[in-house]
Amino acid sequence: MGCLELKNVILDQHLLSRVEELYYNSFPPEERRPWNSVKSLLKREDIRYKIEVIQQNGKFVGFISSWDFGSFCYVEHFAIESSVRGNGIGAAAISQFVAKSQKGVVLEVELPQCGEMAQRRIGFYSRNGFDVHADFEYVQPSYGEGLPSVPMLLMSANMGDDLKISVVAKTILRFVYGVKKD
Repeated sequence: MGCLELKNVILDQHLLSRVEELYYNSFPPEERRPWNSVKSLLKREDIRYKIEVIQQNGKFVGFISSWDFGSFCYVEHFAIESSVRGNGIGAAAISQFVAKSQKGVVLEVELPQCGEMAQRRIGFYSRNGFDVHADFEYVQPSYGEGLPSVPMLLMSANMGDDLKISVVAKTILRFVYGVKKD
């Protein structure tokens, strides 16, 4: 597979344009924030948001955008270039990300009834050490005007027993989506 590296994108314009292209090609409108919002988050110094590019032998092959909340990390988006999917790069990248974070990692996935791709995605994360929180009802709020909210499942790896998924969900909803409800 070659050397795989996760590298913080910071504000490298060339890498950001590659991330933006893959972002729009990989996620439907209801599952992505406006790109200007992504760039604004990257420019803030007090924010917990970052994008790491995934490079194989120095070549861009994907990205992971995430939020660090101290006791856990939330992966907002994770995508691998379609031309290199199926070669173990995604599994290696998510495993490296989880190991590097040294804390629980949480992400959202579409419900299995959304189709074969959603089922494959759940299977991928399950094979890579993530547990499905099927008994916890979760809805991704709308990313913007005219976009629907999306029922999702939360999946987690390395969570431990002291961190409850309900607390994790409230944190994500408040800081990632701006929902301030108890």
